[in-house]
Amino acid sequence: MAQNEALFREVNERVHDVAGALRDGTGWSYEYLCECSNTDCTFRIELSRSEYEGVRSEPTQFVVRPEHFIPEVETLVTENERYAIVRKTGDAGEYVEQLDPRSR
Repeated sequence: MAQNEALFREVNERVHDVAGALRDGTGWSYEYLCECSNTDCTFRIELSRSEYEGVRSEPTQFVVRPEHFIPEVETLVTENERYAIVRKTGDAGEYVEQLDPRSR
């Protein structure tokens, strides 16, 4: 499950890079993939670049749709009507931290 979330994070990092290259980012929103553990998930979440940076401030955090939060394997950091930020803990947290593209 953590590997799938890390893969979606990797794709979202590319979206974020392209969005930054196209515009200065101020006042613009972009569609990012839901970073949940469901390999069949195709939902998108609209975030500003600063909201996305808030998620990425911690390498164990992921952005998911609110109903995609799995309390058995992650901790809820914050939630609103558009998205939830979840944190992986324990072995899964250590694993996704090693896969964080910003830590390489």
